Amino acid sequence: MKKEKDEKGKKSKKKKSRGIFGKIIVCLLSILAVLGLIAISMSVLCSYVNPTQFVWLSFFGLAFWAILFFNIVMLLLLLLMRSRNIWIAIVALLIATPGFFKSFSTGKQQNGGELRVMTYNMCMFRDMNDPEKQKKEVAEDEAKIIKENHPDVLCVQEFSKFTTKMGREEAVVEFGKMVDMPYHYYHTKANFRNNVIYSKYPLSALKEDIPFAAENDYGAVARVDAGEKGVFYVVCCHLTSFRLTKDEITMFSSESGNSKEQVEEYGKSIVVKLKDAFEKRSEEVARMLADIPHDGRPILLCGDFNDTPLSYTYQQIKKAGFVDGFVKAGHGIGHTYAGKLPLLRIDYVWVNEQIQPVSFHRLKQQGSDHYPVMLDFNVIHGL
Repeated sequence: MKKEKDEKGKKSKKKKSRGIFGKIIVCLLSILAVLGLIAISMSVLCSYVNPTQFVWLSFFGLAFWAILFFNIVMLLLLLLMRSRNIWIAIVALLIATPGFFKSFSTGKQQNGGELRVMTYNMCMFRDMNDPEKQKKEVAEDEAKIIKENHPDVLCVQEFSKFTTKMGREEAVVEFGKMVDMPYHYYHTKANFRNNVIYSKYPLSALKEDIPFAAENDYGAVARVDAGEKGVFYVVCCHLTSFRLTKDEITMFSSESGNSKEQVEEYGKSIVVKLKDAFEKRSEEVARMLADIPHDGRPILLCGDFNDTPLSYTYQQIKKAGFVDGFVKAGHGIGHTYAGKLPLLRIDYVWVNEQIQPVSFHRLKQQGSDHYPVMLDFNVIHGL
């Protein structure tokens, strides 16, 4: 009995030893955990709310990984403090689960894909690591990357002429020779954000009286005839970017040394640009999905969507029946933005049910501010 009393006394002393300071820490951690719970809830919820109706949720979706890591830290700290309020962090992580499985892939990469598509934002042939590098050199470097990975179809965004001696059409043809792809297509009347489709197989443009007639609103669309491997449509799109300047992007990095005045100035500019882009992309994706037929045609939807998996844009494409090729056949986080903003996956290859994703790859190539991504696939039902 005496031993039991001694043990109880020791336990009570341990509890008391936390004292006021320990209670304050637990209280602060609990408040932070509640804020983390609210933030992760808003991050997951933003996928279902149109930015034109309430744009501020979209900011939380953009910060999903940061908010998730914050909640993990809260869980560990509350565990360390042996606080009963650890349940707050646990609930937050449970709420984050749908967002996590949109952003992280455990898909199985298999062999056997008969066809390969690559999408690549070429950043107007500017080298982000070497601004002095000539566009011609950058074009040659990127052509080499493409040739080494043997895509059958290539979707390019932000294409530009890479020497002053040639026009746009000449540059498109010349780059096709550089990547050994004899067929190309782009919208000649309204080359929306410089989208070009290249192919090893014959491409055909679409007539204006059939679906995809509004392609100039979001990109370029072509019909690919791969013979026995199948006939399918490829949509190459580029939705509105945030248009952040180099100085604004640097604000998010550890290299930032901006004054208070600069932070205020850039901060306001960044918020306005993000707000406008969220709203514009919600309108663009609506037009694009309204234009795409749902009549059994095999369709690949590729490009730079400038939105993360926790976005309204992403959810609308998924709701329309498309499958994210990375989630189905990729692995890990798979971020595609190569700039100073970390963990952003904004380049996608979406497929409908007539396309079977086999394996998804992201190439860690430096130069452009985007990594090229590829999907190996099979056409299940040809046209």
